[in-house]
Amino acid sequence: MSALRCRVLSILLSGFLIACGGQQSATEPALPPVSNQPPDPGPDATPNQAVPDNRQSNPMQILLFGNSHSGSHNLPGTLQLLLQQGTGNTVGALRAGGAAYLDERLDDQVSRPLLESGSWTHLILQAQKYSTTGLYNYSTAGAKSWIALAKAKGITPVLFPEHPRAGNNEEGMRIFQLHQQIAAEQAACVAPVGPVWDQVLQQWPDLPLHSEDGNHAAPAGALLTAYVLYQVISGKQAEVLPDLPALEVPIATQRILRQAASAGIRQFPPCPF
Repeated sequence: MSALRCRVLSILLSGFLIACGGQQSATEPALPPVSNQPPDPGPDATPNQAVPDNRQSNPMQILLFGNSHSGSHNLPGTLQLLLQQGTGNTVGALRAGGAAYLDERLDDQVSRPLLESGSWTHLILQAQKYSTTGLYNYSTAGAKSWIALAKAKGITPVLFPEHPRAGNNEEGMRIFQLHQQIAAEQAACVAPVGPVWDQVLQQWPDLPLHSEDGNHAAPAGALLTAYVLYQVISGKQAEVLPDLPALEVPIATQRILRQAASAGIRQFPPCPF
């Protein structure tokens, strides 16, 4: 086995060890809908600072708050590998334990101390509650509080809207637009995960992006999301990343997914810089 392949497998294994966590889905709300009115604007007293630009940081230290969607098929380890390959930087990626949803993390005694104790460059925020039917609205105050806390520490906040469930042609864009609204009220980067998935599912319907449950990502879907997050975080084109034979996704599929990620980000610029 070549030295490069050993290094790749080592990175992926270390990422797996930090990625294990809960299996609760953000599409299955733990609480009943709180309102059928528009989402609340969050604390008015929270200043809306500019988004820190850490694309050139070395080392990069990525902290990820989320539920099972953020750990599927070792997403943190794959993202770490892509950033190392594409930037040449020293990169760390940690998926935090704690509560499943962003609003609940504010009181879980784990997430805020972790955010404040590390030298993080980026905070990825996944697991904003939303209505699977689109008929109700949940508070977005928790997400906006995390964004403000990150920016106050010079950390780039990256909102991670989930991909759509299998067979649902409107959910990906709806969830993406919900996160765009959050960023309009408290500035942050928004990764266009849902729209990119929609484009791939439309153009290559036979690619297996979903796992058998129709909710979580299959290996190809998790890699597609990782490519999107890679380009949002680094500012570098995912489509020029090298083929990685050690990944469990065929090389031909890797190339399709890389090109789709870059095309989607050109259509939906994620950051206000």
